[in-house]
Amino acid sequence: MGVRLTTKQYLVPVISTMLIWGLEYYDIIIYSSLAYIIQPLFFSSSPVLGLLEVWFAFALSYLVRPIGAVLFGHLGDKRGRRYTTILDAGLIGLAAIVIGLLPPYSSIGLAAPLAFYAMRLLQGLSLGGEAGGGATWAMEMAPARLKPILNGIMYSGLSWAVFLSSFMVLAIKGILPSSAFEAWGWRVIYIFGAVPALIALIIRLSGVESPEWLEAKRVGKLPKLPLASVMRRHWRALLIVILINLGLTMYYYGGTGFWSYAIPKLIAPHAGVSPSRALDFALTLSMYGGLGAVVGEVLSGFILNKISPRSLFILSSIALMAISPLGVNLSFSFNSMAPFMTLIIGILFGLAAAPQTLYFTSLFPVEARWSGVSFGWNINAAIGPLSTLMVLMLMRGSISAAAFASSIVMIISAALVVIGAIPSVKRYG
Repeated sequence: MGVRLTTKQYLVPVISTMLIWGLEYYDIIIYSSLAYIIQPLFFSSSPVLGLLEVWFAFALSYLVRPIGAVLFGHLGDKRGRRYTTILDAGLIGLAAIVIGLLPPYSSIGLAAPLAFYAMRLLQGLSLGGEAGGGATWAMEMAPARLKPILNGIMYSGLSWAVFLSSFMVLAIKGILPSSAFEAWGWRVIYIFGAVPALIALIIRLSGVESPEWLEAKRVGKLPKLPLASVMRRHWRALLIVILINLGLTMYYYGGTGFWSYAIPKLIAPHAGVSPSRALDFALTLSMYGGLGAVVGEVLSGFILNKISPRSLFILSSIALMAISPLGVNLSFSFNSMAPFMTLIIGILFGLAAAPQTLYFTSLFPVEARWSGVSFGWNINAAIGPLSTLMVLMLMRGSISAAAFASSIVMIISAALVVIGAIPSVKRYG
C-alpha cells in the first residue's frame, strides 16, 4: 500500500460497512414478516391487487440495484471511496426512516403508496452502491496480514442482521398485543433498521480516503468510464463475480431467506400448524441460521490464512449441497432438530459467502474496482431473488414436494458457486 495507516483509519471502513450492510438482510426478514401489515396500510384493499402491489415494492428495490451499482460505482471510482460511501449511507438511512414514519393510505391517500415506492427505489439505488463499494474501501485500507480476519468481521454484518431482525420481530410481537403491534410496533422495528446506517454515516465522516485510490488518481490512471474498462478488459473477472455471487444469492433467497414467508403461509396449512406458531418457528430458524452464519464468516478469516478463497468456496459449497436437503425436510416438518441443522447450514453458508468480498476486490485494478465488484454483485441482487419465485412455482401439494423443490434450488445454487470458483484469473493485490 505504501502508506502506513493507523488502527482507527483502517477500522473505520470495516466497522461502518459491517453496520450498514446488515440493513440488506434486515430488510428481507422484516419485509417478509411484516408484509401482511404493510399491505392494507399503504396499498389496495383488494387481496390480490394489494398482494401484487406490496411485493412489487419489495422487488423494486432489487430491480434498480444494478442502476445504483453503475451510478455509485462511477462516483466511487472517479470521486473517491470515502465521499461516495458517506452519500450512500445517508440515503439508505433516510429511506428506512421515511418508510417507518410514513402515514397510511387512509390519511394521505395515493401519496402513501407513491412515497412508499419512492423510498424503496431510493433504498435500492443506495444499496446498489453500498454492496461492493463499502467492501472496496475497507479492503483497500486493511493491512495485508489482517485482510482475511477484517473481511470476515465486516461480512458478518449481513448475518448479524438476520439474527437481530428475527429476534426483534419475535420479541416485540410477543410483548405487544396484536392491535398495538400492527398499529405502531412494526414501525419501531422498521425505524430501528436505520440506526446502523446512521451510525455508519457518522463513523464514515471521520474516515480518510483510500491511499490506493489517491495514488491511482495522482498518476492519472482513473478512466473516464470505469465500467466500460471492466467490460472491455476484465470481463472474465466479472463473470466469476456473477457466477459465485449468483449462486450464493439464489441459495439464500431460494432457501432460508424466504422461510419466514413460506413456512407460515404455504407449509403450515399442510402441517396443521397455526400461522402464528409457524411464523415464530420460521423466525427461530432465521435466528439460528443468522448466528451460524456469523460464526462461519468470522471463522473464514482464520481459515483464509491457510487456504485460498477459491478452495473455501468449493469445499463449503459442496458441504451445503450435501446437507441442505436434510435441513429443508426437518424445517418443513417442524422437527425439533431443525434449529440445530439450520445453525450448521448457517455456518457453512458463512464460510462460503464471506470470502466473496476479499476475493472479488482482488480481481479488479483499483481504478475500476468499485464498478467491477458492485456491478457484478448487484446484477445478481436483481435476478437472484427470482429463485424465491422459482421455488414458489415448484411448491405444489405435499410438504415433501415443497421440500424437494427448495432442496433442488439450493443444490443448483451451491453448484454455481463451485463452477465460478474453478477458473483462475489475474489478481490485483
